[in-house]
Amino acid sequence: MFALPPFDPGIEISVASHGMSKGVSQTDHEQYIPKVFVVRGALQAGAQWKNVTQSGASGEFSAFVSANHRFGSLQLTGGAAYKISTGTKPGWDKRSLELNAAAARKFGKLSLRVGGVYSPDDIGPAGQSLYVEGGPSLDLGKTLRISANVGRRERDGSADYTAFNAGVTKTLFKKLTVDARYYRTDRTRLGDTYRDRLVVTARLGL
Repeated sequence: MFALPPFDPGIEISVASHGMSKGVSQTDHEQYIPKVFVVRGALQAGAQWKNVTQSGASGEFSAFVSANHRFGSLQLTGGAAYKISTGTKPGWDKRSLELNAAAARKFGKLSLRVGGVYSPDDIGPAGQSLYVEGGPSLDLGKTLRISANVGRRERDGSADYTAFNAGVTKTLFKKLTVDARYYRTDRTRLGDTYRDRLVVTARLGL
């Protein structure tokens, strides 16, 4: 008789020296992201919350579902997230649906990845939004990896921009990783949200 894979629940906690999303700033200070999820085979579902610094909100909750499938060395993923702003002010557009897809392929120690996130109506003043990002990563050992990405975001009601990031990720032990990453955009003249930053993030799985 065919048996379904068991449910595998998990908890993940991320702490960053500065909150970043889609290549630009999301906070004025540190960001904390508690996340709970359950995995069953190729499917994952869960929820998370993070603090943000926005003119009309102080937090962001999201519920998400995703699936992945491997074709040889090609890994495909896709999913959706429903986001709700918390700590909102009157008149703030606080709900948004995001659809995402990505493809990654390994060539020995080198991997190439490209992915996109689309929202028909983004949170806050922005409307339709599309962010596409891709780049290589290289394993320097079992616990050390370097990577770089270039992304482009186009939005109705807010500035379009091109973003770049590069950094190094180290696994300190099985469930803890630390990432140090440099970010920049082509729209620094628009203010603090778009300026260059060096961000350190620690992620712990429980």
